[in-house]
Amino acid sequence: MIGSIVTTVKGHLQGTMENDICVWRGVRYAKAPIDGLRFRSPEPVDNWSGVMDAVDFGPVPPQPMDRAVRTGMSGNEKMDEDCLFLNIWSPRADDNKRPVMVWIPGGAYITGAGSLDMYNGHLLAKNGDVVVVSINYRLGALGYLDFTELAGEGEIFENNLGLHDQVASLKWVKENIEAFGGDPDNVTIFGESAGGNAVTTLLTVPSARGLFKQAIAESPAPTSVYGKGFARQFSERFLEILGIGKGEIHRLKTLPVQEIVAASHQLLQENSQEMPGSLAFGPVVDGDFLPDYPLDSIRSGRAGGIPLLIGTNRDEATLFDQMDPPLIPTNTAMIHKMFENTDPKAKERITNAYTNYPEKEAVLGIGRDATFHIPSVWYAEAYSRFEKTWMYRFDYKTAAMRISKLGATHGMDIPFAFQTFDSAFGKRIVSYGSRSAALKVSHRMQGHWVNFAKYGNPNPPGR
Repeated sequence: MIGSIVTTVKGHLQGTMENDICVWRGVRYAKAPIDGLRFRSPEPVDNWSGVMDAVDFGPVPPQPMDRAVRTGMSGNEKMDEDCLFLNIWSPRADDNKRPVMVWIPGGAYITGAGSLDMYNGHLLAKNGDVVVVSINYRLGALGYLDFTELAGEGEIFENNLGLHDQVASLKWVKENIEAFGGDPDNVTIFGESAGGNAVTTLLTVPSARGLFKQAIAESPAPTSVYGKGFARQFSERFLEILGIGKGEIHRLKTLPVQEIVAASHQLLQENSQEMPGSLAFGPVVDGDFLPDYPLDSIRSGRAGGIPLLIGTNRDEATLFDQMDPPLIPTNTAMIHKMFENTDPKAKERITNAYTNYPEKEAVLGIGRDATFHIPSVWYAEAYSRFEKTWMYRFDYKTAAMRISKLGATHGMDIPFAFQTFDSAFGKRIVSYGSRSAALKVSHRMQGHWVNFAKYGNPNPPGR
């Protein structure tokens, strides 16, 4: 069914009406980052005439599809560098100025898209009477490698492009969301995994100030942000994989995107074995767009003023234990390597704190805590000195998750936040008859998330 025509600052859009919710898909928020705009910051879209259809999802960002399928894609999605699109679910395109919730998808900054079926914003928008937005941003080398110090004279390469994309999408929301029934002055950003890291990072990005009012970080790794020197190691190895020598970096501008994706995937795999617990791709402290490490910014009081809800899942590491190779430490060899790369003297003291180490449960506990839980606690403790902060832990596990021994694993919270138990991952979660109990947990979780978006407090008014 055709939905309302809305008027943005650049032109008219027409979406659909689906089960009493208005939906606009594939809404372009920035120019296509192709040709001369590859490795450049996003630019605003041009005006258009007539009414543009916003019925179908836009292409997903270039990414290694075999890994993407494991994170929720069907394998049939169209993939293209022209990927800077967002999607909107709203009860009505009216003047009610509902709270807006902008979802930043995760995927280790190398996979993911706002169009995944488990991110369907329909029921969150309907149950909470909020406007839900999901976004795409550039991934892998195209979004998160820093070539600025390797470029020759006259060659323009910019960094933190995925982060720039996120800010650009939030600027678009600020300028346009009122036409879709949302309140541009009450925007909550929320994201999981790399999306959670994006949230904890955006809280310290100067150009993002004023673009959102609340922040929810689900299973973030807040310390997965790198300095220039560390980031350069990844960029140099990436060029080696491609066989691009010094003085040839300009070739990246015209290289087929499939080669960039393949090299990104290889870099990810190499890094997970050589430096377990660190990502090959992530935000880079450049002293300008991202002035400092987010945790240091928080501790020094240079960020704040925005209520934060942050938390992790009880069994984060079990999902990674099924990956080959895992992205975080999930065996004793990786634990040893992690301490060897960071603080060898701390290994004995820390491993002794986990009962029955080196048994599997203890090993997975260390991987979970080192990557997600402890950095989140550090962030929350620092942030709470200056602003209202809440922490949660997601413990619920359905029968299917108990049988699979995944438990409340990484990403398990997503179908509960969105109530997308009809998605591929959601169906797996409730495959042994746990749907009724799962819905109760989902309603509770959605209630907290929506309360936070409406009132800056996850608890009901008066509590």
